[in-house]
Amino acid sequence: MHLNYYNILGVSASATIREIKLAYKKLAIQYHPDKHQGNTFYEEKFKQVNEAYQVLSNPHKRTAYDLKLQYLLQMQIRHQVGQQPHYRYQGPVRRPSSVSERHYRPIPKSGFIRKDYYIVAAIFTGIIIFSLLLKLVMDHVTAVDRYNEALTYIKQEKWSTAHSFLSEAIYFKPTYAAAYMKRAYIEMEVREDYQAALADLDASITNAEAKTAQMYYLRSKCHQALENNMGAEADLTNAIGLDRNFALAYYDRGLLRAGKLNKFTEAIKDFTQYLNTDFPDAAMRKNAFYYRGFCNYLTQQNTAALQDYRQVLKQDSKNARVFFLIGKAQVELDSTAAACRNFDQAFDLGYLAAHGDIERYCTDPPTGNITKLR
Repeated sequence: MHLNYYNILGVSASATIREIKLAYKKLAIQYHPDKHQGNTFYEEKFKQVNEAYQVLSNPHKRTAYDLKLQYLLQMQIRHQVGQQPHYRYQGPVRRPSSVSERHYRPIPKSGFIRKDYYIVAAIFTGIIIFSLLLKLVMDHVTAVDRYNEALTYIKQEKWSTAHSFLSEAIYFKPTYAAAYMKRAYIEMEVREDYQAALADLDASITNAEAKTAQMYYLRSKCHQALENNMGAEADLTNAIGLDRNFALAYYDRGLLRAGKLNKFTEAIKDFTQYLNTDFPDAAMRKNAFYYRGFCNYLTQQNTAALQDYRQVLKQDSKNARVFFLIGKAQVELDSTAAACRNFDQAFDLGYLAAHGDIERYCTDPPTGNITKLR
């Protein structure tokens, strides 16, 4: 290693990753061979800049490089000291002392005592702890940097690149809950890999300092996609426990209970809770009235079912199936004449399944005239 990478990039040895990146971009533009018609000087400078950046931008390579650079500097200092002229005494030389003048003293024995071992052990322990702390700090800084890069690519909808940066962030910081959440979003919404998204959401919930309702809500979506309805219901319940005003969680749990789990009474409560919120989506409110009405009908609460169905007709006055369901509820309430009118309306709007009920409860084939009353 004959080049000082810090000098090449024009940064100090304590420069941050961001400072190194900025210096590299500036010099790469300055020395790029395309700007100098193949001049070998600039081509060589460009190679040096690129080589320096490849080492200093990688935390592990940079640590190894710093140690090697420090070693070479020490060797250079020792070499320079070794070349300095030695002092030589130029005065008269005294003859050697006689035997009678010499005083022999015993040479003390050298060796480590227990205290010395403690000191050495403390030094090595300190070095190990410092190294571990330094690695933790560097890994954290790198993970945050990769996460921020991923956010930039997410805004640009460059999903693959963002996913790669998030994976690197998680590699440097395996407990990075926010990175797991963002990667799960890409796997759910873009790649539709619900199994991978579920694993990331599990990791996010495990490592998060504070659990949020959104975490459990997203995981419920994965469970539903993987047809784990009980797991989805449990996560929606957890989301509602963390946020009592989470309208979407009430709505989704109501649909799940009504359509998959046959928990009609619980579904009615969920839809009621959703309809009592100020959630502005008109289509979802219409669906909530529709499914709550159907659950009321299935639990023999026909008056309540009629009220919900009429709320649906306020938004969708040509809904043939709703007219049919109103007729079914009216039959249960012994309002056969009214039921026949609604069966006829459903049939006229194209709901052919109403034909059987018209024949059963009304005299004539579906002509719009109701002559049979029960």
